Amino acid sequence: MKIGVLSDTHDNLPNIRRAVEVFLDRKIQAVLHGGDFCSPFTLQEFKPLTAKGARMYAVFGNNDGDKVLLTKKGEGICDFRDGAYVLELDGRRIALIHYPELAEDLFRSDGFDLVVFGHTHKVRMEGTNKKLLNPGDCSGYLADKATVAVVDTAEMATEVILL
Repeated sequence: MKIGVLSDTHDNLPNIRRAVEVFLDRKIQAVLHGGDFCSPFTLQEFKPLTAKGARMYAVFGNNDGDKVLLTKKGEGICDFRDGAYVLELDGRRIALIHYPELAEDLFRSDGFDLVVFGHTHKVRMEGTNKKLLNPGDCSGYLADKATVAVVDTAEMATEVILL
């Protein structure tokens, strides 16, 4: 299974559209968002992925102020959790969280095949069979480049893609 991973989109609609195109081109089957969508109107940009059958899972970040409206606008597009989101995809146990300190603890617990986080706007990949992953800054606002990632659960291969 191929999973699209992004975080910190911060209302950058052109980059969200680029990320969606990348994910569509790579035929991802699920999307993980590590938080900081910011505005609920951005969720509509992810509809092409759900139209192709991809499920989207997300956590709230520190810049996601209107959690109620994000959740409402996300109906049929994205499933939100506050704090950590623990799920299983393709037999892989996954933890999704916005904050790096908690992600590092989850990774060290050895209870997950993949731990995804955001917040720092910096790409970070650790591990081989079990991965700690920050896909970087999709918005490009606080980093020198805008990035997303794709994880292939068969071998836990991870690719970071420049938008």
